[in-house]
Amino acid sequence: MNPDDTTVDTLLRGRVTLVQPRRGFRSSLDPLLLARFLTPPHGRFLDIGCGTGALSFTLLADDPSATGVGVELQERLARLAGLGRARNQLDDRFQVVEGDIRALAVGLSATPFDLVATNPPFRVTGHGVRSPDGERARANHEVTLTLAEWLDCAARLLRPGGRLGVVYAAERLPELLAGMNARELSPARLRAVHPFADRPAVRVLVEAHRQSRRTLVIEPPLVLHEAAEGEAKFTAEAQRLLEADGPEVPR
Repeated sequence: MNPDDTTVDTLLRGRVTLVQPRRGFRSSLDPLLLARFLTPPHGRFLDIGCGTGALSFTLLADDPSATGVGVELQERLARLAGLGRARNQLDDRFQVVEGDIRALAVGLSATPFDLVATNPPFRVTGHGVRSPDGERARANHEVTLTLAEWLDCAARLLRPGGRLGVVYAAERLPELLAGMNARELSPARLRAVHPFADRPAVRVLVEAHRQSRRTLVIEPPLVLHEAAEGEAKFTAEAQRLLEADGPEVPR
């Protein structure tokens, strides 16, 4: 891969390195918010659709005892996740598997996971503006993996009592919760993410437990931005999550 086609970005104030395409799919805030929402210990985790590794690398940095497997369908992103694994010296703690999680689930289910974490595609095909870039389209739209399919895989791959963590589109929360309940995945924590305090939520962070009935706790909303001198800046809480005690925003 031509180095000129990639950028090297840092998370967690330089403790984590992310190798990303210069053009194409690049990490957003979503995996970073999910990583900060999930509390250690993470045990042995699976990242469905790991991309270039932002979510996995952050989970591993937050919990030095954790180990993980990242599954990524897209060849270039899987290769970049492998480069990131090497740069972060995680060869003995993290495995990158290129392939379709639906086909890999049978083999992976032999050793169920303590945690399945995912930032899945959440836009229904035919709704919203679909990127002409195939890499971005597959990452953001349900081109290759639907809500029902990744929930089936998560339920199959989690040990009883294990956790599922997901960041998802707020407008599809009813579908998400219904799908979880239909698969013995009991929602336990939910937090809405708002771009500004006076605007509707755009994302939800949800933690569910497999075969373990839980009372759903709805946590205070996370507001990302506030207006300051005519410009938007991160709120104090978002700043703490993304920089002071968590990953910096990739540049």
